[in-house]
Amino acid sequence: MRKLRFSIIYIFIAIVSFSFVYADEISITSTHAGVYNADNMELLYGKNEQDKIAIASLTKLMTAVVSIENIPNLEDKITVDYDIISKTLDPELAVAGIYDGESLTYYDLLATMLIPSGADSAVFLSNVVFDSQEKFIENMNIKAQEIDMNNTRFSNVTGLDDENNYSTIEDVAKLLGYVLKNDTLKEIISMKSYTTTDGEITVSSTITRSAQRSGITLDYVLGGKTGTTGDAGICLASYTVDEDNTIISIVTGASMYSTIPYNIIDSEKLYKYIADKYSNQNVLSKGDKILELNTYCCKQDSVVFTLPEDIVKYVDNVESKDINIIYDGIDVLDSSMKIGTSLGKVKIYYKNELVGNVDIQLNEKLEFSLKKWIVIHKVLVGSIIAGIVLVIIIILIRNSIKNKKNKSY
Repeated sequence: MRKLRFSIIYIFIAIVSFSFVYADEISITSTHAGVYNADNMELLYGKNEQDKIAIASLTKLMTAVVSIENIPNLEDKITVDYDIISKTLDPELAVAGIYDGESLTYYDLLATMLIPSGADSAVFLSNVVFDSQEKFIENMNIKAQEIDMNNTRFSNVTGLDDENNYSTIEDVAKLLGYVLKNDTLKEIISMKSYTTTDGEITVSSTITRSAQRSGITLDYVLGGKTGTTGDAGICLASYTVDEDNTIISIVTGASMYSTIPYNIIDSEKLYKYIADKYSNQNVLSKGDKILELNTYCCKQDSVVFTLPEDIVKYVDNVESKDINIIYDGIDVLDSSMKIGTSLGKVKIYYKNELVGNVDIQLNEKLEFSLKKWIVIHKVLVGSIIAGIVLVIIIILIRNSIKNKKNKSY
């Protein structure tokens, strides 16, 4: 009975401990997820974020990047040749509805590819930007390496399931972060709808349509790209802004056989979780001491240097143990130095991330102290004094001897 009682107590303690450990976790349907600060790609929340996965139409984000970086003028028009599209377009894929003979701008093609996830626009772009679709895909992989998507491979431009078309949550976050730095692409993935310049086609955002159909309020998601395939499930790469910080969320692997858009629900849930947990906080504040340098033979024992402005970081809680201040420069100051003299640099790290870089200059006049000089050089001063005394004694002795000799005469 005693053993049973102790076993129950141990089980209770284990359950309580477990609940404390996981009390701060969040439940989502997506099998893979990651939330990142777009400014530094810091992981704020992760769930299998480094697993190799299918990414469905999130692939089209790279198709858009390669296209826009190789099109001289987005307002130039091109006539749609549907024969080019039909050769490689999988009939199962969603299309925007561009048609043979239609005259569209390259901007139209980008918009009809990203907003409704038009595979027809993606295939057409990939065939006309370069000499061939193969060359286009080759450039997709080159670009992936350029932006450090080191665990990614592309084999098609639409995101069809293929063992050679894969990525990770972490890599897709890098891709979306890169997309958001392009004002045109950011504008397009943030649109709720778009009408082509010829007025023939109007498309609506897959995000907006899914949210409205399910009665979901988009409190956080400002834009992004959806995707759905058997291997990838339903996916969403999106962004929001919290306290002037651009936050990226990538989710994949939610069931595609449900009418509920868990990709959007999970993204909204993750953004709320991060917004509740994180905020802009001062790692260090203006006026905080960041360096103190000793002086040499000056009235001031040392000179203190302070932070000229706040260092702010988007964190859940600032820990002083995570702050590391490194100084590289002159170690000891003296009175020969003038105000404004460059002394070195202070680098401030938070959790090994460089968050501050301060040029250190002398900001006050240093006054020479004879008293300190004497104290510091007391051995030398003593030797000098002893030498002077010795010289005086020798002179006195010589004079005394000389006087005695003179008297004897």
